[in-house]
Parts: sequence; C-alpha cells; structure tokens
Amino acid sequence: MPKDELTVEEATAIAEHARSGSLPLEDPEVRRVVEQANRTLVRAQMWGEDRSPKLRRRRRWLAVGALVMVLVWVAGLLVPLALRLGL
Repeated sequence: MPKDELTVEEATAIAEHARSGSLPLEDPEVRRVVEQANRTLVRAQMWGEDRSPKLRRRRRWLAVGALVMVLVWVAGLLVPLALRLGL
C-alpha cells in the first residue's frame, strides 16, 4: 500500500464525518482527503477488501452471466450464417 493511501477503517471514519457535516468541505485540502476516502471505499467494495463467500459467489455469477451473453451473441452471428449456407 502506498504511503499516502488510506486504510478502509480510516476511509470509513472520514466518510462518516463528512456525511454528518462535521468536516469543513469548503477547504480544498479537506475535500481532497474526503474524495480520497470515498475512492478507497469504492475500490474496497469493487475488489473486495474483506473476502466473503457471498462476494465470491456474486462475482462467479457475474462471470457466468457475461460468458452466457457472449455465447448467445456468437450464436446469433453464426446460426443465421450456417442456415444461409445450408450447413
């Protein structure tokens, strides 16, 4: 982790303080830290900071769904061509 990177716990605390209004968001430096905290939280949510079976299962279903969509798309291209050529 880079030196200036926030941990998830720090980012959560900063985001909660920003939501409650206890941080002066008019200050550009404070706003920068709050934005960094939000990015850290989004990154942790996307890439799974805490690895749970539920998250792993959801990602697996997403990958299977994407594969099915690609296969349907390829079949949609090849089946009419095969029918037209009489294969």
